Amino acid sequence: MNKIMTANDAVARGAFESGIKVATGYPGTPSTSIIDNIQQDYQNIYCEWSVNEKVALEVAMGASFSGARSLVVMKTVGLNVAHDALISAAQSQINGGLVIVVADDVGRITDDYNDCRYYGKSAGVPILEPSDSSDALKLTKFAFKLSELYSLPVLIRLTTVTCKTSSIVDFDEKYKYSEVRNLKYKKSCYAVLTTTTMIGMKNNSNPKVTNFNNDFIGSMDRLKDRLSENSNINPIELNDKKIGFITSGSSYFYLKEILPQASILKLGAVHPLPLGLIKKISNHVDKLYVIEDGQAIIESEIKSMGIKIENDLNLNKFPNFTFFTPEIIKSIFLPGAEIMQPLEGVPFRLPMNCAGCSHLFVYHILKKYRFKATTDVTCGGLGIFPHINAFTNAKHMGSSIGIAHGYNCASNNQEKYIAVIGDGGFWATGINGLINLTFNKGNTKVIIVDNQCIAMTGGQNVPSTESDRTFSLSIKDTCESLGISDVIEVDPYQIEDFEQKVVSAINRDGNGVIIVKKECLVKYKPSKTGICVINQDSCLKCKACLQISCPALEILEDNQGEKIHIDEDLCIGCKLCLSNCRNGAINYETVQ
Repeated sequence: MNKIMTANDAVARGAFESGIKVATGYPGTPSTSIIDNIQQDYQNIYCEWSVNEKVALEVAMGASFSGARSLVVMKTVGLNVAHDALISAAQSQINGGLVIVVADDVGRITDDYNDCRYYGKSAGVPILEPSDSSDALKLTKFAFKLSELYSLPVLIRLTTVTCKTSSIVDFDEKYKYSEVRNLKYKKSCYAVLTTTTMIGMKNNSNPKVTNFNNDFIGSMDRLKDRLSENSNINPIELNDKKIGFITSGSSYFYLKEILPQASILKLGAVHPLPLGLIKKISNHVDKLYVIEDGQAIIESEIKSMGIKIENDLNLNKFPNFTFFTPEIIKSIFLPGAEIMQPLEGVPFRLPMNCAGCSHLFVYHILKKYRFKATTDVTCGGLGIFPHINAFTNAKHMGSSIGIAHGYNCASNNQEKYIAVIGDGGFWATGINGLINLTFNKGNTKVIIVDNQCIAMTGGQNVPSTESDRTFSLSIKDTCESLGISDVIEVDPYQIEDFEQKVVSAINRDGNGVIIVKKECLVKYKPSKTGICVINQDSCLKCKACLQISCPALEILEDNQGEKIHIDEDLCIGCKLCLSNCRNGAINYETVQ
C-alpha cells in the first residue's frame, strides 16, 4: 500500500513492523511526533514519555536485556543527556534490538549546533541516515536486525527536513503485529568490569570471565566489511565521469534535482563508511565532492582514508552554513543559473509567549524590580530575547538552578541571582540542581513555572500534571521533602497578591522556591470571560503596556497617527497590561 508519510511517521511504522515491545522518548522538535504516532496508532506497543532522555534510553536498555526490541526517540541535544547511557549500551551485550532515533537540527531551530554522528562514532555504534520517508521505514527495520546480529545499539539520524517532509511510502497494510524477541545473553555488564577482569589477570581466559566481555570493536569491524559492498543500503549511481558526489540524507534529492546526470554514492550507513563503494566512485570520476548536512564528518573521514576530495569550489560547511539546499548546490555547481531569492519585505519577528502566559508575569516582576535571573530553554527561554530582556543568562534544559547557585556562590550572595525554570525542565534534570542546592546549603531563590505540561513541544504531561491522571507528584511536596522549607504557590492572575508574595519571597534569606501555578493556555484552552480594551482618549501613548511583551498589544497607525491597540482575538483578559497602565486607560470588559 502506498501512503504519504513523514519520516517520523515512517519510523513509527517501521518500529511497529519490526515487532518492538517498548518505545520511549522525551519530547523535542522535530522528533516528537514519532512517539505521539506510536501512542495513537500502535496500541500493542508499550510507549512512554520518560522524564528525560537518559532515563528513556535506560528503560529501553532494560527492555532489550529482557529480549524485547525497543525504540528510543529524542532530538539532537537530548543525546547530550543520554550520552552516558549510550556509551554503556554500546559496550554491553545486546539481546533485543535497540534502536536510538535522534533528530539532528543543526543550525535550524535547535538549542545548539550538535551533530549526533560524533556521538555515534565516539560510542562505536552504527549510524544510519534516511534520505526520505521510504528510506526511514526501510532503515528502521534494517536497524533492528543489525542490532541483534552484531549485538550493538544502532543510531538512526534524522534531520528537520526528513522529519517534517512527506513522501510516498510503500508498506504492508496487512501486517499483523507480532512481537519479536531475541534472548542471547543471561548477563550484561559495563565495559570497565570486563577490562579489569580480562587484562593481566591469571586464568583470564576462563569462560566464566570471558562471557562478560562484549567484543563491540570486533562487531564493528565485521559490520564494516558487510556494509562496504552493500549497495542496497548504500546505493551507487555511476553516470557522468567528470563529477561525482558522496552524500546522505535529504541532500541526495537536492543533488538529483540540480545535477540528475552526476555520479552519486548515497550513504544509508554513515558509520562505518563503506570503503569499497567509496573507492569505486572515486575511481570512476575525475572530481569527487562530499555534500552532507551539518559538520564535515564524512568528508574528514574519507580524506583520512587517502581518497581525494576536491576543494576547488566554495563548498563551505559548518559554521559558514549548516545544511545544504537546492539553491546552494545550484549556485556552486551551476554558476550563472537563476537562483531563487527570498521574498522581500517580510517583517522580522522574534518569537513571543502567548497572550496571558504565566511567564509574562514572571518577566514583569523581574524587570520591574531589576532582579537578575537565569533561565533555561522552553517557553521561559524566550524571555532573554532583546524585545523582552528579562534575563541575563539562558542555557540548556534544567540548568538554571545550578547556574544561579554558582553565580551566588561566586558573588557571595550579594546580588540575589534568581533561577527560573519550567515544570518540564524541573522534572527532567532541574531537580538535581535543587538537591545540590540544599546539600550544599546554598542561598538561591528558584521560580518554578508550573503550567502542567511541557508546553513548547506540544503539551506532553509531566509527573506533576494533575488532569486526566490517577496519580501525580506535587512540586511543592517534592521541594519540601528535599529540604526547602520556604516554598510558596502563587497564582499570577491575582496580580497584586502575586507581586507582593514573589518580591517578599525573593528578598528573604536562604533557599526558597516560588511555584507559579497557571495551566498552559494552548493545551487547556480556558474559556474567555473578558478582554482588555484601550480608551484612546485617555491613552498617553507612553507604551508602558508594551513592556510586558504581550502579543495582543500592537501599535497601529491611522489618519490621526500612532495608537496602541489590543487585539481582542488574542487577548484573554489576564489584566497584566491593565495593572501596568500609568493613566488608567485600559479597561476590562466582560464577554458573552
